[in-house]
Amino acid sequence: MVKRLLVRRGFAVDATLDRMRKDIIRGRYAPNSKLFPKAIAKEHGTSFIPVREALRILESEGFVTFVNNRGTWVTPLSIEDAKDLYATRIEIESSAVRQATPFSSEELDTLDEVLDEIRIRNAEHKAAEVVKLNRCFHFSLYEKSNSPRRMRLIEQLWLHSERYQRMSVKQRGDAGDAEHRAILGALRLGNHDAAADLLAEHLRTTIDLLASSFTDEMTTPIENRSPDFEKR
Repeated sequence: MVKRLLVRRGFAVDATLDRMRKDIIRGRYAPNSKLFPKAIAKEHGTSFIPVREALRILESEGFVTFVNNRGTWVTPLSIEDAKDLYATRIEIESSAVRQATPFSSEELDTLDEVLDEIRIRNAEHKAAEVVKLNRCFHFSLYEKSNSPRRMRLIEQLWLHSERYQRMSVKQRGDAGDAEHRAILGALRLGNHDAAADLLAEHLRTTIDLLASSFTDEMTTPIENRSPDFEKR
């Protein structure tokens, strides 16, 4: 009986955690917004306990911040954090491309089709689908490095970078199409070093575009907010 109870409780925490993390990444819980655990529990149809446990995990992952006597807040976005995040991504992801095993013609053709699909979805202004397809393109490159440990690190970085990617899609008129195709062109020539360099430049361009996307609501440190800010 106890074991079944623990399993059910663990499942409830996992389900709540997954949903809350997605809501933060997708912007349903906006950067710097205050979270209300009891309201979230009611919305999810669960007790307060899974929400509390999920929030502890989200804090360890860096998605939320606990503030003494003030509650729980979605971690702000900042250009400083974006630069740090993307600099780390450049190191790890460029290395993955350099060390990738050769791509077959069939694999490269499939990636070409993914880029075609990104172009279509971008023209339709379907940002969420563009982000999903963009991930598919990038991870198809990195998986060829045959490094499970590296892939786990990249997965963790992408959980956080997706919040920034959703901002950058609005700034990129072509959703990075020209840069993606340049990377693919280098891979067709078997030049993984050039592909890695082009990937690094692609990620640096994202940072440059993000700089103009930030608002005070996203970046104001919690400790510097006025009471009026918290009521928004």
